[in-house]
Amino acid sequence: MKVLIVGGGPAGSLSAITLGKDRDIVIVEEHQSAGFPTQCAGLISGDCYKILRRFSDCKINDIRGAFFVAPNGDYVELEGRSKGVVIERKILDRDLLAKASEFADVWMKSKFVDAKDNVAKIVKHGETVEVSYDFMIGADGAYSTVARCFGFERPHILSAVQIESKFEALSDDMVELFFGNMYSNGFFAYAIPLDETARIGVVSKDNPRFYLENLIRKHPSASKRIKSSKIIELNAGAIPIGLIDFVKDNVALIGDSAGMVKPYTGGGLFYILKASEILGKNFPKLREFKEEYLKVMGKEFSIGMRIFKLYSLLEDEDYNYLVKVAKEYTDLARGLHMDKPSTLLRVLPTMIKIVRRPRLMVKLLEVLAS
Repeated sequence: MKVLIVGGGPAGSLSAITLGKDRDIVIVEEHQSAGFPTQCAGLISGDCYKILRRFSDCKINDIRGAFFVAPNGDYVELEGRSKGVVIERKILDRDLLAKASEFADVWMKSKFVDAKDNVAKIVKHGETVEVSYDFMIGADGAYSTVARCFGFERPHILSAVQIESKFEALSDDMVELFFGNMYSNGFFAYAIPLDETARIGVVSKDNPRFYLENLIRKHPSASKRIKSSKIIELNAGAIPIGLIDFVKDNVALIGDSAGMVKPYTGGGLFYILKASEILGKNFPKLREFKEEYLKVMGKEFSIGMRIFKLYSLLEDEDYNYLVKVAKEYTDLARGLHMDKPSTLLRVLPTMIKIVRRPRLMVKLLEVLAS
């Protein structure tokens, strides 16, 4: 049984690892090395890192919570049930692919271009070769060629841009999340502390560079602490939002190509871990893989999409008000888990009760009832 995995990032590598040694597996990766270009902020939950550290010692920093920063610069400090870990994706991707090479033949600088009748065309080191397969796993990212080739629907794509720069963090072990219509269209900006620097970025429906410039130049708090003259690294990427139907016949999508991303944060590693685990358990029964993944994760995606929708409903005055109110109810966050938006349902009814603005209450109820 021959399995062709397109993409050598975490989704492709973890798929090869979980499928195991009893199958003929080929991984096709278009880049010359794993982890490049970087398209990830590198913040994951502690629970997620406990699994990944079996393969890679890629931790940079421990995170205990987040500052939620309103457009007016006011902020509230919240700590949830789960802690966070900042990782170096270049190291993680490299180590995962090295582990995957124990189970698969890895072709670097090789690009999947088309497939017909279970034969794939691959451009390998500039030459076109044909590879037969019994099953194909599309792990080739938000703009998946596999998805396009087989006519899968596509998730909505957000744009992201991130710099690493000198930064005076409010706390070295707290992420900062910046909300407001000047700093993102339909999402948020962030600062993830490292040592003396931070990863500072914006995720947006459009023009993230414009919003990042606003954050750097105009934000009442962040602009005073970002040393933009000392930019160490600049990255840009695409974030897929919305899980799609990810199985057709003998082809399955996994990771970004399937929209397996937390809709409210843009992070995907935990959701990829769950997908690869369930894939390995059910393979080669791809329909069963899909059904079990939806059973385990479907509720989280559904609630995550409601939170994503809320970003576009809230106005600056709503964020300012919510941050002010949240300061009196910080204990509500103790039950939240960053990988499980379903935990928000426990506190959302209380939030609605304490909100004293009818228009804002209507928005929260709209999301809760959707």
